[in-house]
Amino acid sequence: MSRVAAHSTSPFEPLRLVRVYVLALGGGLLLEGGGLLLVNALALPVAFATNDTRHNLLHVVWGIGLLAIAASPQARGARRVAWAAVVFGIFYVALGVLGVLVSQPFGLLLGPGENAFHLIVGPLALFLGTRAVARSRSAARADGW
Repeated sequence: MSRVAAHSTSPFEPLRLVRVYVLALGGGLLLEGGGLLLVNALALPVAFATNDTRHNLLHVVWGIGLLAIAASPQARGARRVAWAAVVFGIFYVALGVLGVLVSQPFGLLLGPGENAFHLIVGPLALFLGTRAVARSRSAARADGW
């Protein structure tokens, strides 16, 4: 990472912003998916459907994966976090589009709320991830890599 990027104090610096987004997204997905699995396992009465175990597990797996990648050392893990956001974004945009076009893609019970969620967080992850990847490439070139 270049000296300029390493010492940037702007909260909007692409590599910092994508790390914060991935941490928040990973934590949110883990809490939401894990919470709904627990509600379903305990058969707690709630006002919304919680019985799509595969969808809830998908959120838990993505949450754990994103948190693990975002927890990597800042200097070494910046590119990994950026690429994780890109991969996540591609997957979630595809899932959102499939959810709109196909009934129960991959056997998941996706309603309008889930599709909207996927079509909001996916493009945002893609945007932040691609900006951070571009920034890390320009920083690497500035360092002579």
